[in-house]
Amino acid sequence: MVVHLISPIARTLALIFISLPSLINTSLLDYDTLVFSKCDSSDTNILQKTTTTQYPNYSNHNLFLRAQALYSFLSKLESESSRAKFFKTLAGNDQHAVSGWFQCREDYPSEICHRCVTELRGISSRMCGNATSARVHLRGCHMVYEFEFVDTPTAQAYNHHNYKLMETPERGLIHKICNGATAETFAGFEEMRTVAFTAAETGVVDGHGFYEESYKLMHVVAQCDGHVEACECGECVSAAAAAAAEECPWSIAGQIYLEGCYVGYTYNPHEYPGDSYHEEGGQASTGKSLAIVVGGVAALVLVAIFFLFLKSLRRKGDDC
Repeated sequence: MVVHLISPIARTLALIFISLPSLINTSLLDYDTLVFSKCDSSDTNILQKTTTTQYPNYSNHNLFLRAQALYSFLSKLESESSRAKFFKTLAGNDQHAVSGWFQCREDYPSEICHRCVTELRGISSRMCGNATSARVHLRGCHMVYEFEFVDTPTAQAYNHHNYKLMETPERGLIHKICNGATAETFAGFEEMRTVAFTAAETGVVDGHGFYEESYKLMHVVAQCDGHVEACECGECVSAAAAAAAEECPWSIAGQIYLEGCYVGYTYNPHEYPGDSYHEEGGQASTGKSLAIVVGGVAALVLVAIFFLFLKSLRRKGDDC
């Protein structure tokens, strides 16, 4: 009887452990939480009208064309997100065009990237409507776009307030998040963060724009937008690290968003050096989460064995 059980149990175990990496990757990633958004000249609900009404009755036809261009742009981003972690494009019509890009975290699976950009599309539409320029960041991805108008008298009337979000100085601070808890009483905090940041500056160059690593009790993540060259990426991360030291001097966790790159760090004095924990303030040990998942898998295996055992007994009874 035990011999008869080996084959189905082996198949069950194989199926479970093949799916285990996917379960871990998708269940532990906080990719769709809104970090921040910046919208300029938002016109409420125009994008929704474009998608739900075949012949919308707009008093301003240019407004309708603008909404169509934005809808085309967002659709293209969502489509490409299933194949790429970064995509930059231009979409629109003869009078209105939208240029911009999306960027996913490089260490997230392609499936998560696509989900994130799909969620990003919905959130940006709800929050920014038909804004002339926008920047929306989720934990796992972000999007930046701006309208580019044809140089006509009509277009110029809509162009006087445009490009406000895109006028950010090179490597200028776009957004910051500093954890309120202080690390001032912890010895070696500044030195530890400095060393970790220095490693990130070179790490993004070697890692083709992405870096994630722990140094003692400090965990750092850095990423540059896909259009930023390698050397410029290192310089941008260096500027972000300097901004973090200035803007969040004693914060145990911080996130700095510059034009072209992002740096986030988490300091956990209660972790042992070398342990892995989630960046951006979660402080939830990945090892503990993995243990929970593995424990759940073990429970499923035991249940499978039990039911296979009952099935075997039932067959034996039928033979008698």
